[in-house]
Amino acid sequence: MTTATATAAPAAGPRLSLRDRFGRAEQAYFVLGITVVLCIAGALTTQNFLTSGNFASLLRLSAAFGILAIGEAIVILGKGIDLSVAGIGLGCAQATLAFISSGMPEWQAITLLTLLALGIGVVNGVLIAYFEVPALFATLATGMLAIGGIDILFLDQNVYTVPGSSIIAALSHGSVFGIPRPVIIAAVVFVLAWLFISYTSPGKLIRAMGDNFDTARSSGAPVRPLQVLTYVIAALLAVLAGFVTASIQGSVQTTVTSFDPILFTALTVAVIGGVSLSGGRGSILGVLAGSLFVGVLNNLLVLHGLSSAVQDLIRGAVLIAAIAFDAWLHPRNEETAKSGEL
Repeated sequence: MTTATATAAPAAGPRLSLRDRFGRAEQAYFVLGITVVLCIAGALTTQNFLTSGNFASLLRLSAAFGILAIGEAIVILGKGIDLSVAGIGLGCAQATLAFISSGMPEWQAITLLTLLALGIGVVNGVLIAYFEVPALFATLATGMLAIGGIDILFLDQNVYTVPGSSIIAALSHGSVFGIPRPVIIAAVVFVLAWLFISYTSPGKLIRAMGDNFDTARSSGAPVRPLQVLTYVIAALLAVLAGFVTASIQGSVQTTVTSFDPILFTALTVAVIGGVSLSGGRGSILGVLAGSLFVGVLNNLLVLHGLSSAVQDLIRGAVLIAAIAFDAWLHPRNEETAKSGEL
């Protein structure tokens, strides 16, 4: 007698929803695709977009705010937020140029203001990690204190120019194998940040802390020192971004309004690049993609001669769209409720 053996077909798993499919994909590739479309649109609608001079300018500025955005992204990965980075970066650059103009050796001025930035990062981290001050308010306050304190204590005029033969000027002058120096500096920062987040124990723990703070703490992770570390890294990268920005522009302004677009850009780059405001999710590649996207967008807005109000309207709409997409992709009841508010 022959016994027929039936082979059951494997049960089909549940179909993934659109949100799940997006959640599993690397957002950086999606953003890079949109950036390519923007470049094509720019080439078709703007006469000067494809010139080498325009691309060099675009890459320099993208490098400057990309460095700032890396620091912001590391904080957000650990489920924080830092609104002080623009104030730290440009404020310390201002003070450095002021000290140089008064006769202080450049290396001393750079060292002094880098230490000041580090100190502000430590203050941010301690307030948030140990005193449990909400990050939004703590960093907004320290950013404003940095701007106001530097202005009152160190500055005698509204604009300081970068000396032509200075170290700061050399950050943006010239190129290496045809690649502008700011792009080289940013590339080094991106690679180091990727290695830090992907392959070091503190980097992995920062991501785990952002994904679920309580679980990371109960497993023995030093969550409070890690929080302080994220804000210190953000402050140090902010001062580097400030020096690079000053080098590219040739001068630094002391008005408070000059800091707002820098902060806005850093946050936009991080969120568009897929660094979730709920913490623990995102990649350094995404920040790179976001930097290129925002750089191309800003460049096209300027080349089309749009007014400042219209440019702000478009940038604001882009940021809101990115935040809404992040909220849809990582709902509050699944993510942010794990560890409370920022």
